Amino acid sequence: MPSQSRIVYNAEDNSQSLMLANTNSYPVIVQTWIDNGEGSPDTRNIPFVSIPPIFRLERGDVKGIRVIYNKTSSLPEDKESLFWLNIYEIPPEKKDLKPENSVLVTMNTQIKIFFRPKGINLFSEEAIKQLKCKQKDLKTITCLNPSPIYLSIIAAEATSSNGSTIKAGGDDFIIPPKSEKEFHFTSVVSIDDSIKFIYISEMGDQLNYILKQ
Repeated sequence: MPSQSRIVYNAEDNSQSLMLANTNSYPVIVQTWIDNGEGSPDTRNIPFVSIPPIFRLERGDVKGIRVIYNKTSSLPEDKESLFWLNIYEIPPEKKDLKPENSVLVTMNTQIKIFFRPKGINLFSEEAIKQLKCKQKDLKTITCLNPSPIYLSIIAAEATSSNGSTIKAGGDDFIIPPKSEKEFHFTSVVSIDDSIKFIYISEMGDQLNYILKQ
C-alpha cells in the first residue's frame, strides 16, 4: 500500500519519494515504472524513472520508492504535465496447488505524478475557484479550467430548487490545465442550481467546492 495517492513534482526537485508497505500476509515481488497511464512498462520517451525498478517486499515490510525527472524530453513550461507511477505486485506461487486449479492474482496500483514547471505556485484549493461553468443542454454543464494546473475532481452533484440531489455520471472528471470538461448529470440540472464539486487537494485530501457563478 503506497503512503500517498499523488505526487506533485516541482521542477526544482531533485527527486520525490513515497513509502510502500506490504500489508499482505505473504511476500511480494514489486515492479515499478512510469508511463502515460497505459499500465505498460514498455512505454517509451517518459522523462521519469522510478528507483528501484524491481524488488522483493517481505510481509509487513516498508520500502521507499524514488521518482526522478531525468529530463530526457522537454515538458511544457506554462502548465502541468501528468504521468503515472505504476506499482505492480506479484504474489508468490503456491507450489502445493496444481496450475489448472489455481489463478495467480497480480495487482497494479497507479499513482498520478503532476510535474509542475518552475514559476507555477498555484495550489488546487486556489485553482478550483477559477472554474468557469456554463449550461450546454438540459443535463450537461461544461466547465473550463483556465489555470495552469490539473483539477482532480472526483465527483459532481447539483442540488435543485426542490432539494433533490442530482449526480454527474461517469468516473473521469479530471480537468487538464486550460481545458474544458463536460459533466453529464442523470437528470435535468440548471447552472443556477447549487453545484458541488468534490476534488483532491494538494495533500491528497477530499475537499468540497460550491460553484459560484
